[in-house]
Amino acid sequence: MVPIYNVEKYIEKCVRSLLEQTFKDIEYIFVNDATPDNSMYVLEDIISEYPSRMKNCIIINHSENKGVAAARNTGLNISKGEYVIYCDSDDWIEHTMLEDMYRVTQEQNAEIVTCDFRMAYNNHCVDYHTVDWSEDKIASLRNYMTYGWTVLWNILVKRDIYVQNKLKSLEADAAYCEDFNLSVKLLFHAGKIVHLDKILYNYNQMNGGSIMRSLNEKTMHDEQVMYLDVINYFKERGVYQDYEKQLGWRILKSKQEWVLSVKTYDKFLKLHPDSHKYIWSCPYINLKLKIMMWSLTHHFSLISRFMLFLRFLKHGK
Repeated sequence: MVPIYNVEKYIEKCVRSLLEQTFKDIEYIFVNDATPDNSMYVLEDIISEYPSRMKNCIIINHSENKGVAAARNTGLNISKGEYVIYCDSDDWIEHTMLEDMYRVTQEQNAEIVTCDFRMAYNNHCVDYHTVDWSEDKIASLRNYMTYGWTVLWNILVKRDIYVQNKLKSLEADAAYCEDFNLSVKLLFHAGKIVHLDKILYNYNQMNGGSIMRSLNEKTMHDEQVMYLDVINYFKERGVYQDYEKQLGWRILKSKQEWVLSVKTYDKFLKLHPDSHKYIWSCPYINLKLKIMMWSLTHHFSLISRFMLFLRFLKHGK
């Protein structure tokens, strides 16, 4: 399932890698999210070169740009396959990816299979090995929540998990960290999960328009929306206490910038105060920020203000 928006320069490599998969029984769903460029013309030209795949290719057009979450949901709603996987339209996959991952589902009776990936830069690549899964589901999901790359495009998911639990991408005014939001829910509901220790996905780092290349206050807000939604989801199911620390760490990471200005101290203190008990153990935050956070939460704001003053003297901001 591939959402498409403004990827004219990259979509050919993506689509060819999909249509040239060694696995034969694939349903391809391409969602045109009202792309303003020639991406769809490129897509249609490439599909025409693969007549054996054409009958399995579905193209859906949004009349207006709705964002990647809505595009994924559009595709999910019409999907009929036994398993679902997403691919970003500026990335590409290895030719055996779907065959390799599906084979694991059959051999090990897995409902979800994850694989490893590489970051593809202009002149080099960096390999990433994702989280292993054990029979201790809670410990494994905690480990996953603290991992830096909680994405959807490297997990093959049994479609029944989506259907039975009414899961979909969160369509909020937030685009960053939406993968975390959905992947955590999917993994929570899955039965057997298997990590395939093989690099099969190529994450394109040459696209300057990617959201991952433009982090700012908006993405910080998006993180908070997605994390708070997961917190509420787990609270409703009575399992929040199992993952409170890891979600607290995530919240602290998302609001750490607020301790760097007196004007945003109140915002820091009010957003999910449950997280404050995990300041010292949070792996995402440096010692200076931890001291400032602890000072604020224990009503010693003068310490935080003094550290801000020292920062100003050193950096001028």
